[in-house]
Amino acid sequence: MLSSLLSKRDLLLKKDSNCISAAVMFLISRILCSFLFLFGWLPLCESSFAGAEGFTICKGLPSYVNNGLSVAPLIILDPGHGGTDEGAKVQSVLEKRIALTTALLTKKQLESLGYRVIMTRSRDVFLTLPKRVDIANKSKAALFVSIHYNSSPNPSAKGIEIYFFEARGQERTRASKRLANTILHQVIDQTEAHSRGVRRGNFHVVRETEMPAVLVEGGFMTNIDERFQLKDRKYLEKIAKGIAQGVHKFLNT
Repeated sequence: MLSSLLSKRDLLLKKDSNCISAAVMFLISRILCSFLFLFGWLPLCESSFAGAEGFTICKGLPSYVNNGLSVAPLIILDPGHGGTDEGAKVQSVLEKRIALTTALLTKKQLESLGYRVIMTRSRDVFLTLPKRVDIANKSKAALFVSIHYNSSPNPSAKGIEIYFFEARGQERTRASKRLANTILHQVIDQTEAHSRGVRRGNFHVVRETEMPAVLVEGGFMTNIDERFQLKDRKYLEKIAKGIAQGVHKFLNT
């Protein structure tokens, strides 16, 4: 575990007087979070440390100043449903499972790019919508991405769509829409799936969060061809890579 905590990604630190103390603070926080994860307290733990690690990453990323130090942007990933809330279910395919798998793969992609990531859930547990929002807002994250999969009475319905909440005249609305478009373009580029476009949606998690927020619908479980793809981990990796690349492009343009 310590070797992974001391990975190259985590210790890409600027060469300044704060590096040693920053690295120690970050390492201690990650060790504590690892132990709390065993008791199912990971989201709370990571929220409490969000923006407080005090480490500096040198990868050409946009940075945020915290306690006098420049830190990499923090991204919230929200795997939809969980626990008793299965989401859509078609045959053996459960939305809550593939949403979690996709989020974990996206987390890996984002961390490889140098970003900090919090997941609202990292295992099969139920979280209320207000709790998800509370985790995001308390973390002071740069972005919020909720991951879901679609279903329809029409078995021919297919494709990927991304939602944002529109509140007239708000800068967050404009940023959310641009984030949605950027992620959608990258996911379609990776998967070659049908694009259903960017849409306005009044979903609680994108309405009540304070940072730019989107909800990704990664395909239709009720479409036989897409369901076959969604059962393939390699296809989910393509979706995850697209989401991560979209986030990266959004924050660097």
